[in-house]
Amino acid sequence: MSQPDYSWAEYLDYMEGGGSDVVNLPPAKPAVAAPAKKDHPLWGVLVAIGLTLAAIYLAELPFAPFTLAGNRHPIEPVMLAIVLGMALSNAWALPKWLQPGIKFSVKKILPLGIVLLGARLNFGEMLKVGGDALMLSVLETVVALVLLLALTRLLKLPGKLGVLLGVGTAICGGTAIVATAPVIEAEEKDVVFSVATVTLLGLIAMFTLPLIGHLLELNSRQFGVWAGLSIHQTPQVIAAGFSYSPEAGGMATIVKLARVCLLAPVVFIIGVVYARQKLKATGVSERKRINYFHLFPMFVIGFLAVALLNTVGLLPKLTLHIAEKSLIAAGDRDLNLATLLEQVSKFCIIISMAGVGLETKFAAMRQTGLKPFVASLVAVLVVAVLTLGMIRFLKI
Repeated sequence: MSQPDYSWAEYLDYMEGGGSDVVNLPPAKPAVAAPAKKDHPLWGVLVAIGLTLAAIYLAELPFAPFTLAGNRHPIEPVMLAIVLGMALSNAWALPKWLQPGIKFSVKKILPLGIVLLGARLNFGEMLKVGGDALMLSVLETVVALVLLLALTRLLKLPGKLGVLLGVGTAICGGTAIVATAPVIEAEEKDVVFSVATVTLLGLIAMFTLPLIGHLLELNSRQFGVWAGLSIHQTPQVIAAGFSYSPEAGGMATIVKLARVCLLAPVVFIIGVVYARQKLKATGVSERKRINYFHLFPMFVIGFLAVALLNTVGLLPKLTLHIAEKSLIAAGDRDLNLATLLEQVSKFCIIISMAGVGLETKFAAMRQTGLKPFVASLVAVLVVAVLTLGMIRFLKI
């Protein structure tokens, strides 16, 4: 059997902070000619920034649904950025020379935003939630994998397709699928179906969970944990969390990162099980080289490092005294470094969400098969209800 082409999954790998060297994928074909100057990432980034500014402006419009009683703004810029990006990319065929900048917005700017987001985290305040969230992350992973494998047999789907749907639903969407596919020698059509299915369901959850959370009157921490456990890909989790509240966005990011950290051990276990099954069936064992170090997104380390600085008080509140003879107005200016980093983080995240919207094509999602979609939908609903029940039971 020929080696499948996984180059289509490159962008999805970026969405979780990984790189194309996560697995030993075939090297990309060399470019025929050097890229033109207009292919510089700047142009795509500028488009994403333009959508970001438009989203921020729309979110502050002084009428419903953007502004409600009490000067509340229920529709956050992160959600609007994705909607605007999707509308633009599906209504107009974007020039290819914008793609490098759009990819850069997600590959580089999103990890930077997440790193700086650590400035709002204080480990002392999160200790009570952290242990429960980690326990729920492990539980969610096990339930999703077991349930999808069972549904795969019930619906008579290919076993490898069930594994891919399971890891995509349980851990982190496309990246988990990309990392697992070569380990189990999955066929390309199974990979495409899996990615399309979890992407579609993740987008649906991204829009519907905040509405359900408000109806159930979940507090920000409860919703953050629920979104972090129930939605697939990191950008989708961040968008849903911050559309609920800033605190929910931070909590959702933390819980999602805990799920991402489970990727390496889960892929390793799946690889061992598959190798043993192959050895038993054929008597031949074939090792697959996987760089497990790169399965652990480096922005997680940066996020934790900034959070540690904030926890120990190394992101101080400063007061700048401006003399009367200076070019700007004299007086004292308060500067909270943690707050400043948090605001920069939010802007970076909105830019990356615009990039995600610009890369989302409705036509690509039509490749999703009905049976894989049904299996994943059932698993997603069960996981969402189960985790919500546990959150209520544990009183997070």
